[in-house]
Amino acid sequence: MREIYKSKIFVHSLVFLGLFALAGYVFAEIKVLILFSVLSFAGAVCGAFVRLSDQIEKHD
Repeated sequence: MREIYKSKIFVHSLVFLGLFALAGYVFAEIKVLILFSVLSFAGAVCGAFVRLSDQIEKHD
């Protein structure tokens, strides 16, 4: 599971989905899309931190 979370494709797809949900909120004014946007960006940040922690462990 850790390999999936730290992959660049996974992180970038979450960012894309977050931006897509944010655009849906702005243009269609569907308020629940804000929740999906926040969850998507949180997942992307989590994946980026997993990748960063692996790089720090590898460097030591």
